[in-house]
Amino acid sequence: MMFRGVKTNEDVIVHRSISPGLLALYVDTLVMAIGFYMLVPILSVYFINHLGMSTALAGSIIAVSGLAQNGLRFFCGIAADRIGYKKTIMLGVGIRIVGFTLYGIVDHAAGYAVAAFISGLGGALFHPASFGAYARTTSEEMKTRIFSIRETLSNVGFILGPVIGMLLLRFDFSLVCFSSAFMFALAFLLSWILLPQMEGESLKGQKLFPIVKKICKDKSFLGFCLLVIGVWALNVQLYLSVPVRAKVLLESVDSVSYLYMAGAVFMVLLQIPLLQILSNKIKQLHIMALGTFILGLSMLMFSFAEGFWSMLGAVLIFTLGQMLVVPTMNLLISSFSDSHSFATYFGFTGWSFAIGGFLGNTGGGYLHDLAINSQYSFVPWITLFLFGSFISIIFYRIGNASLQGNEVDSKTVTENEG
Repeated sequence: MMFRGVKTNEDVIVHRSISPGLLALYVDTLVMAIGFYMLVPILSVYFINHLGMSTALAGSIIAVSGLAQNGLRFFCGIAADRIGYKKTIMLGVGIRIVGFTLYGIVDHAAGYAVAAFISGLGGALFHPASFGAYARTTSEEMKTRIFSIRETLSNVGFILGPVIGMLLLRFDFSLVCFSSAFMFALAFLLSWILLPQMEGESLKGQKLFPIVKKICKDKSFLGFCLLVIGVWALNVQLYLSVPVRAKVLLESVDSVSYLYMAGAVFMVLLQIPLLQILSNKIKQLHIMALGTFILGLSMLMFSFAEGFWSMLGAVLIFTLGQMLVVPTMNLLISSFSDSHSFATYFGFTGWSFAIGGFLGNTGGGYLHDLAINSQYSFVPWITLFLFGSFISIIFYRIGNASLQGNEVDSKTVTENEG
């Protein structure tokens, strides 16, 4: 399969000025990331340790949010391209405010599940709209840098949010929920005041079926989405395989939080300069190949880890893979779409994230369960490494094929496996 028209960033002119709309998106991203990570990472802690829920029940409630957010992103992306990115972002943020507030009001599992669904629906609305807005306010040459900055700001939120959330949890869980909702209320206000409308090229007059038909005919994009399933199945291992290994090697599973924080700091410091260097020299598909291989390699490193410091090394290698994969993946998604359908394409990939997350969690969990107390404890790690290497090879071959067929276009149209 060949993806043609995916460019290297040669002869790039770097523009230093930032438009007010882009600055507003940056601030929105940071504020919402802090609000999100104040609450979501501690939900399982609260459900299990404070409410006495089983791990299965707590996981099921949390999964409702992810399934709602990723499963509905495509339809919400279509809505964003129709009614405009600003309106959709504000609608999604408003709905998430309701969901996070509800977490602090209810006191039973069904209520928490409803709160999770509402929160996920809000994310399904504003995530593709936000990515579409980033793509619309950014020149083609600057997209790699812009998406890298976005991921960096998100990781700043990942560093600050849990610290604030755990501090507030000492007082009351409701205080955590209401504070998180307040951060999203602040983002709502900033979006209302600072974001431009971005409605000029929406698909108001277009019906749903032609949009779906258009994407279903885009074989290159569908092939890319299949690969994203594999990439995301590896990506979710950070929240599955790392705690599993930590339980075996470390005195306290609480040490995992320090590993995550170290990874986030590592990403904040290095992501932008690293991608600036690579994107000027290497094709995006080859960056995806390298990043996916590194994700798989980190799984192999976890199998050889013997304590905290070797675990930290493996986490940093995993983070390096994420630094390459996530912003490059967002750039590639934007390259498939036209100016009318940024959010629709970003929304469609939500299904890849949902499927990849489900397969990564269930498949990885199944492998780890099989390996418990057996002489084949290395099998999950070897399997994940081989899986990552396989996906990496596919990306590399597609990158070579598109390099040979060097017809640079904003749209990728040719499929040719072999």
